[in-house]
Amino acid sequence: MNAQHKVYPKYFDASKEDLVWVDSVWNSLSDNEKIAQLFVVPFYSPKSYNEVSMLVRKYNVGGVIFFKGRAEDQVNAINRLNGIAKTPLIYTLDAEWGLGMRLPKDGISYPYAMTLGAIENDELIYRMTEQISTQLKRVGVKVSYGPVADLNNNPLNPVINYRSFGENKERVAKKSIQYMRGLQDNNVVAVAKHFPGHGDTNIDSHKDLPIIPHSVKRLDSLELYPFSKLIEAGVGGVMSAHLQVPVWDDKTSSLSHKIIQEVLRDSLGFNGLIFTDGILMDAVTKQYKGYGKADAQALVAGNDVIEFTNHIDKAIKEVKIQINKGNLTWHQIDEKGYRMLLMKRWVGAHKQEMLSISHLNEDLHPLEANQLIQEISDEAVTVLENKKQILPLSVNSGKIAIVNIGANYKEMSKDFRSKGLDVSNFFLSKYATESEVVQFTKTLQKYDVIVTQVGGLYMSQKVKDIAVELTNHKPTATMKFPYGITYSTLKYFDITNKWQNQIVVFLGNAYTLRTFKGIENSSGLLLTYQNNQALRKAVSKVILGEIQPKGTLPVTIDKRFKEGLGLKSFDDHHVKRVNSEELNVQEVPKINKQND
Repeated sequence: MNAQHKVYPKYFDASKEDLVWVDSVWNSLSDNEKIAQLFVVPFYSPKSYNEVSMLVRKYNVGGVIFFKGRAEDQVNAINRLNGIAKTPLIYTLDAEWGLGMRLPKDGISYPYAMTLGAIENDELIYRMTEQISTQLKRVGVKVSYGPVADLNNNPLNPVINYRSFGENKERVAKKSIQYMRGLQDNNVVAVAKHFPGHGDTNIDSHKDLPIIPHSVKRLDSLELYPFSKLIEAGVGGVMSAHLQVPVWDDKTSSLSHKIIQEVLRDSLGFNGLIFTDGILMDAVTKQYKGYGKADAQALVAGNDVIEFTNHIDKAIKEVKIQINKGNLTWHQIDEKGYRMLLMKRWVGAHKQEMLSISHLNEDLHPLEANQLIQEISDEAVTVLENKKQILPLSVNSGKIAIVNIGANYKEMSKDFRSKGLDVSNFFLSKYATESEVVQFTKTLQKYDVIVTQVGGLYMSQKVKDIAVELTNHKPTATMKFPYGITYSTLKYFDITNKWQNQIVVFLGNAYTLRTFKGIENSSGLLLTYQNNQALRKAVSKVILGEIQPKGTLPVTIDKRFKEGLGLKSFDDHHVKRVNSEELNVQEVPKINKQND
């Protein structure tokens, strides 16, 4: 391989000793074991150990993906599996926002990608994944399925949404690269997903097969852009998505030679490991009656590693059938296996070090983590409206009512009082009756400023975009809208939107604003993208003027709120849009010269 003209992941920078190890290990395997090295099997809980250990002993599978459970159980399982594995295993995890994504009881949850999409200082993302890499290695994980490089350009997307950095390709590329470097500079392999781009869909590929109906020109200029930049930056892995992209192929993208080999390998020049998304997801399994067939087709298409599979015996047989048919060669199996072993060697899987459970909780909760989460939160809070410069508030702002809808948070009132402000704290149930809402709003009219915090929201839509049209159905207090919004909440804002002294804070997904007609008339409007203590604290800092607003809206919510909006100073009278030309990111090379 001549790396002078191509970009290769770091694990290709191998020493003679590394290459000798890879060669000797690969040549020690039987044909069945060579195929099995390309499979990553699921581990759900301690009850999974018997099945996984059987797959390791009997077939010598290549790796494990952990899904849930406790950190101590995972550490103990890895120590036991290392003791029985003929070939060193690679342990993998979905850790998009840290160990808390899969080990919520033991791991830290850092901010979601949408929150990170709002910040300007991308060095904070590097520091975040630097910390995550240390925590991953502490529980034995050396491959992390992230960053999500999908462009979040469809508000109805049920599966990507807040997991994406946003819709601006340059910003997504820059943030994805910082995310990747924080991992790989610390010998954890980053796997960019979901190629060729899962952002512009309204179907969850865990349940069915989404269709990407765009032209080559559109895909080339938008969806592929972050992946191309990540490849240029040396990303170690790319995950192929289960999508249908008719302009390229009628086959599922993860099973398409055109998309995996010709586009990802040949046109974009990716030389690292290609992982499939979970091969047992419904988007794939609905197409095949028997297990193992999709696994084999994925290898034929050009993938290297089949992730989330456990019917190893059937998969091996199906792969051999494809080899006998001439659709796959042993030389290609060797290439895939060598990539896998080079990666294992680079992350140190061959050392099989015993993981200790001593001080595990302390190690997974470093003191600097909370500080970093607060720094990110301070940068992320986005001010979308500041009419008549109602912000920041001060002791001269008069009597202030803090209204909590959905959850009764006390931090803001405490923060305000510590600065000498005259504050009263209220709570309104999001299931209040209409008469209760009307009566409650009457009590607020004696206050000079109302700060309304909306909590109790879902991060996902849960229901269709607009579940009930008020013009067609009689409204009730229990009526549910997207993201856990209720009729009572809408009724409250229907009344108070007309007031000239209200500051509204949405503690949740940016897309919640789509449901609130007239919310743009609020005197002040702040958005946090998710709800945690650090962000609530950051909101108080912004409203009190302790910090200047810095957040930038990473997605277009609707015609009122476009991507790039966000007040950058209280001295400014209008929100500012980020100039993409200032981001200085090179253009991606064209995939195809045709226009459509």
